[in-house]
Amino acid sequence: MSTLSRYLLKEHAWPFALGFLLIVFVLLIDVALQFMDRILSKGLAAATALQLLLFNLAWIIALAVPMAVLIAVLMAFARLAADGEILAAKACGISFFSLIRPVLLAASVLSLLMIIFNDRVLPDWNHRARTISSSLQRTKAALVLKQKEGIFVRALGGYNLLIRQVDEENNTLSGITLYDVLRPGPPVALHAQSGQLALYENGSYARLKLEDGYYHRIEYDDRERSLLGRFTSQVLHIKDPRRAFEKRQSTYRSDREMDIASMREHVREKRAEQEDARRDLDATIQEMLELLEQPDGAQAMDSTIVSPFDGLSLAREKVRKTIRLIDRRQAQIDEFQVEIHKKFSIPAACVIFALLGAPLGAIIRRRGAAVSVGTSLAFFWIYWMFLIGGEELADRGFIAPALAMWSPNIAFLCIGLFLLYGVTHDHSWKNWPRKNK
Repeated sequence: MSTLSRYLLKEHAWPFALGFLLIVFVLLIDVALQFMDRILSKGLAAATALQLLLFNLAWIIALAVPMAVLIAVLMAFARLAADGEILAAKACGISFFSLIRPVLLAASVLSLLMIIFNDRVLPDWNHRARTISSSLQRTKAALVLKQKEGIFVRALGGYNLLIRQVDEENNTLSGITLYDVLRPGPPVALHAQSGQLALYENGSYARLKLEDGYYHRIEYDDRERSLLGRFTSQVLHIKDPRRAFEKRQSTYRSDREMDIASMREHVREKRAEQEDARRDLDATIQEMLELLEQPDGAQAMDSTIVSPFDGLSLAREKVRKTIRLIDRRQAQIDEFQVEIHKKFSIPAACVIFALLGAPLGAIIRRRGAAVSVGTSLAFFWIYWMFLIGGEELADRGFIAPALAMWSPNIAFLCIGLFLLYGVTHDHSWKNWPRKNK
């Protein structure tokens, strides 16, 4: 590697690290805020919450690396242009393309590493994050009790609990009856108009707050004596280690939780099923044609003797069902293909952004991070909108998955080549329209 190449890559190292850490921090804060309410309402241990953030870090890294490349290249070449180093290199006979060649090579290596990361690490971490998240849904107090609404929950840390109505949105309970079976003799009964349940220590400890109720207790020694009293508020502490939060293993994986080989295998299976369904459809249509040729008599279908009219109705319904089945399977194939192409197109954006950022930085000619970061975020936001829109259209079958996932890269590649042509040939962008008249 030449001295110039080492110098150029060194100029990109600090901006890349700065951009990467900045983007990861912003996205992590966004994830933490999304999960904050769910984590606090379940009283999870800090280690479990950190695990959830850690496994969500995979998709953040997958997005942060291309964004950091754009920030780094833009900042580095803007600084080189501001200090006149690009002009000095051209005066020494070094073309602008020679300056960006080591950057493009480094971006290509980074793209290959990100493809491996997206295929090997990202699916597994997405799966683990979803497993913890779905377990959190199961351990939310109101969501768990919603399933037991109007049913006695027995052996709940020494209590039997009946809740008549659960508001899972506000995590509140109404019409509560509680029997304390820990004491010897007849259980103590508590009735409350409303209450609230909070889980702590990974769900093994619950605090039940009862409001506006009364209690009834029968004396153990003298069954003819009882005590009846009212209360405005009362807090019960329920400990039941058996109900602690557990990360349940799940064998199901969505398209975002599969590697490329698994998704391709699923695509092959779905296509084989498509062929079987199409053959079935052809056979059904042929059956309908035979019925039309025989307007009189009866036709045997599915071991049931029916008239030709009924036979046509059954065949027509079978055709509709088969077409719907084919459409559903095609939608599944499109979803898998979208995810396969995404695992390549987003890493490839590293090279595209390097090709775009170098001439753009030379045109901007500004020191500092503010302009470069702002410009980079604006371009990546446009890129991401293109990607999301393309994914939505591909999932609905309007455009091909490959075109949907690669069209943002193609569009930004064209912009990058256009800017590169202008910078390489020393066109003044202020006079560009005048020169092309």
